[in-house]
Amino acid sequence: MRKSKIFVILTSAVLTFVLFSALIKNANALIIDQVIAVVNKTPITLYQFAKFDRQAFEQYEQMQNEASQGIFTQADNVVMSKTKEALNALVDKILIKQEEEKAAIYVAPKQLKAYIRAVALANNFTVKQFFKFLSKKGISKKLYIKQVKNHFMEVELLRKVYGNKMVITKSQLVNYYRKNIEEFRGEPKVDLKLIFLAVPKNADKKLREEIYKRISKIRETAISGNKSFSALAREYSEDPSEKNGGRIGYIYKNKLSPNFSDTAFKLHVGEVSGVIRTEFGYAVLKSVGEKTGSFKTFKQARPEIFSILEKYKTNKYLEKILKKARKNSYVKILIAA
Repeated sequence: MRKSKIFVILTSAVLTFVLFSALIKNANALIIDQVIAVVNKTPITLYQFAKFDRQAFEQYEQMQNEASQGIFTQADNVVMSKTKEALNALVDKILIKQEEEKAAIYVAPKQLKAYIRAVALANNFTVKQFFKFLSKKGISKKLYIKQVKNHFMEVELLRKVYGNKMVITKSQLVNYYRKNIEEFRGEPKVDLKLIFLAVPKNADKKLREEIYKRISKIRETAISGNKSFSALAREYSEDPSEKNGGRIGYIYKNKLSPNFSDTAFKLHVGEVSGVIRTEFGYAVLKSVGEKTGSFKTFKQARPEIFSILEKYKTNKYLEKILKKARKNSYVKILIAA
């Protein structure tokens, strides 16, 4: 009897020590697992919130740490507002999941595989190459499949609740194309000529000024018309384009560095730019032509329009579902200011 009693005492002591050690070791985990909201019978913990929006969580945690030291700032209200905004977004996500469960929404793995195969094919990838490409962009295979599945679940829920209202007809696609035709205009481009003088890496101020004066004089000659821009480019330019009289051809805005594109796309045809300073030297541009972007055909624009209308309808009807779900649900935000 005494032996048994001693064993119980020892076991209890060991258990207490283990639990105490675990509490010390996992103090942060316990804090993170604090319940900060309830959606019907589903609790939301700080840990879930941190996973959902790391930035909002870290700002809130920093504010709370400062508050515990008696530090309060005007930024606290902004942080609290962002925290509640992010938390409400998480609540919405959980409400949608609960609505999907109520409606018994199911997406077959076959459907997901077919969609992913189609997306990969549309981008000239095999499925394996597509996931490798996503991985380089920081998107794991697991995360992408989860995102696709969530999207399909939402769409299926909306179709079940709103039926034909979610259908996108050809006439809707055509109407959007006609009303928003400017959205489908291609990028404009300009035809340019260039005169470039290089500045050595270790050039001192005096040499830089000399090269600047030289290109300024060349520019003045080009503007005066005493010598053509092409002839000046062949004679003085240190860019490979000098062989073509400085012509670099039609260029899209995003193919030029910012200081070049800002200047080039403001020039009128026939106009010569001021001297442009670059990392490697000085340049002068001349616009010799421009083209406005051509419009995509309806066939070319159709996938993009479908995506736009699907997103619009999804957002519109998800908002309606959420409004109704919040009205009929128990939602309590417990996070402390």
